[in-house]
Amino acid sequence: MGMDRRSFTGSMALAGIGAMAGIAAPANAAARKKAPKAAPAAASSQLDVIVLGAGIAGLHAAHLLEGQGQKVRILEARGRVGGRIMTLLDQPGYPEMGFNSMAAGYGRGMDAANRAGVELHEVGARWRMGPPPLVYIGGKAMTREEWARFPGNPFPEKYRNLMPGEVVGALVAQNNRLADWTDWSAPQHAALDISLHARLRELGLSDTAIHLCNDLAPYYGTNAYGLSALMMEYNDGFVKTMIAAGPESLAVKGGNMLLPMALAKQLKGDLLLGTEVRGIVQNGSGVTVHCADGTIHSARKVICTLPFSALRHVAIEPGLSGLQAEAVAQIGYQPISMVFVTAETPFWEQDGLSPAMWTDGFLGNVMIQRFGDDPAQITGLLVQARGNLAQYWDAMAPGTVKAMVVSRIEALRPAAKGKVRAHSFFSWAQERFNGGDVSFLAPGQVRLVGDMAKPAGAIHFCGEHTATNARGLEGAMESAERAALEVLDA
Repeated sequence: MGMDRRSFTGSMALAGIGAMAGIAAPANAAARKKAPKAAPAAASSQLDVIVLGAGIAGLHAAHLLEGQGQKVRILEARGRVGGRIMTLLDQPGYPEMGFNSMAAGYGRGMDAANRAGVELHEVGARWRMGPPPLVYIGGKAMTREEWARFPGNPFPEKYRNLMPGEVVGALVAQNNRLADWTDWSAPQHAALDISLHARLRELGLSDTAIHLCNDLAPYYGTNAYGLSALMMEYNDGFVKTMIAAGPESLAVKGGNMLLPMALAKQLKGDLLLGTEVRGIVQNGSGVTVHCADGTIHSARKVICTLPFSALRHVAIEPGLSGLQAEAVAQIGYQPISMVFVTAETPFWEQDGLSPAMWTDGFLGNVMIQRFGDDPAQITGLLVQARGNLAQYWDAMAPGTVKAMVVSRIEALRPAAKGKVRAHSFFSWAQERFNGGDVSFLAPGQVRLVGDMAKPAGAIHFCGEHTATNARGLEGAMESAERAALEVLDA
C-alpha cells in the first residue's frame, strides 16, 4: 500500500517493458530467443477487448461485450477466477473468505446467478439463530444488558445498550447528512468529506468510545482518522436502499465461488489464468498488454478491473495523470485476516453461551458459520481481524496466528479447551494481487471519485472501487456495465 505507482514516460522505449518483465531487449539473435512471446498473430489481430482480471467485474464485462459480438480475452494473474469472491471449498460449510452474501436488492447479482445456473439460498436468518453474541472487554464476557450497565461503557446514555460493533452504523444511519446519497461525490459536498473520527466527535463520542466502537474492528479502513465520513454516509444510503428491497441475505448454495466459476465456463473467448500483467502500452492502432510470463497480447481496447493497489505496480504508457494518477497511487484497501476454526464437540452447549464473540483483544471477532444443509448446525467459526489488528496478525507466521486464535478461544471459553482446531489462515493484505480487501477513501479523497474511472485513451476502468452508486458485488457489476458501454460507444 505504501509503494509508489510505477509508469512509463513517453521517452521510454518499448524494450523497457520487456526489461521490466525480466526479459532482455532483442538486440541480436541470442537475445531474440528471450524476447516476449506474442499471442498468435491471427488471434491477436481479431481481439476487440482484453479484460484484465477475472473477478466478477471482469467476467460481467466480458459477458456483456461478447453478447454484442466482441472478441474478448481475459487475463488473470491468480490461478483462479473470482477475485474477492473466495470460498474454502474443502472446509465444512464452505466458509467465505471474501464476498459473503447479496442483499435482496442485488438485482444484477441475482440475474448473474440465474444466468450461471447456480442456486441461491437465504442465509440471513441463519446469522440470527441461537443465543445472541457476547462482548468481551478485558476478557470479561457480557450480555447486551450487562454491557449497558457496565461502568466502563464509554458510550452516551442513549447508545449504552448498543454493542460496540453496532454504534458507528447506528450513528451514521441516524445522522446522515446527505439528502440524496446517490450524489455523495458531487463537488457541493466537499465540506462533508471530513474524517469519521471528526464526525463521531461531532456526534458526541469520546476518543475512548471511538477507539472501542470503530478502531478495534473498523467497517472500512484501519481507523477513524483515515476514513472519510462522507464515504460512510454513501455506504449507509446504499445499505438502506438494499434493505428496503427486503430482509433477505442470499448466498450461493455450496459456496459463492461457484458463481464466478460457472460464469467463466460460459465465456466464448480465452480466459488465461496465471497471467500477471506488468505493462500496458497504447499506440495508434490499439493497446498491447505485456505479461510476466513473456507473452504480449494486443487488442483495440483494454478494460482494467485491477484494484488500484495492484495497478500501481503496472507500468502504463503513456502514464496516467492528474487526479486519476493520484487515486491509483493512494486509494487504500482494508487489511482483513481470517482463521477458520472447527470444534470437535459443541463446547457452547456445555457452557450455555453463544460461540459468537466480539472481543477487544487479539482474538478479534468470532462469527458463527451455519452454512450446511441443516441451518441449526454450526459448521465452524470464522475468526476475523480487521484494520490494525489484521496487520498485527500479518506480522506473524500463519501457524503462530492459528495457535494464538485457539489459545485465546480456550482462555475465554474454558469449555473449549482441547476441542478447537484452526484450519485455514488467510490475509487479504498479504494477497499479492489485491493488497487488502475492500477499497476505502481517506478524508479529502472523495474529490478523486469523478476522475478515477475516466477512460485513459483506449484503457477503460471498472471494479467495485470505481462504482459510484453501489458497493460490493453489485457495485462491481454496475461498474462493468459502464465500462462495457464505454467500449461499445467508442
